[in-house]
Amino acid sequence: MDNKVPKYEIIENDIIDKINNGIYTPNAPLPTEAELAKAYDCSRVTVRQALSNLAYKGFITKTQGSGSFVKKTKAMFKSPEIKSFSEDMLEMGKKPHSVVYSFNVTDAGSTIAKLLNIDPKDKIYYFERTRFADDNAVLFEKTFMAVDLHPELSMKVLLGSKYQYAQSHGLIIDYASQNIAPIFPPEYIANELKVSVKTPILRVSNTTYLTDGTVFDYSELYMHPELYQLNIIKKR
Repeated sequence: MDNKVPKYEIIENDIIDKINNGIYTPNAPLPTEAELAKAYDCSRVTVRQALSNLAYKGFITKTQGSGSFVKKTKAMFKSPEIKSFSEDMLEMGKKPHSVVYSFNVTDAGSTIAKLLNIDPKDKIYYFERTRFADDNAVLFEKTFMAVDLHPELSMKVLLGSKYQYAQSHGLIIDYASQNIAPIFPPEYIANELKVSVKTPILRVSNTTYLTDGTVFDYSELYMHPELYQLNIIKKR
């Protein structure tokens, strides 16, 4: 099996690095297609593909007859504090919204029961949703929650914020335990985030606890590698 990264992805990632590192500054023009093709030793068709992807992801704008211009200078960062996705986005001046793809009730089973600290025969909610910042898909989420703890969970809640739901129901979130691992995304998640299955992304396995030790939820978060990144602060 050929795992070679396509040339247009190499160009795309290199330009993103240069934008994030300030080599290409906001509102500045990028080199022309001809100049980029010469610099990367490839065809203009390959360069055009890379630029189209960058425009789709919101890093650049393309103007007919004028070329390509830098739009974004850096990725958004997930706060190290326990905040909802919506709070994070609003603080960065972004408009958050979600698309829910599945919302089911099923038996917990042994694996999820251990994670939620419930009985394997207890009922759980399982849902998948994509989280957007403005028009960019930046996070894909899988979440498991105990039905007994959340009898009023609904599709309306999932289109907004779980943490706002918790607050409105008197559930006080205390802390979260996370396991972070780089993975190659499954095809359906890669499609949602508009990345290649050969592009490494971060998967954050997140268990959130209430002040009384009850597990609020267990989630797996798949983060867009260029648009949404993890910010970790350690204190001694």
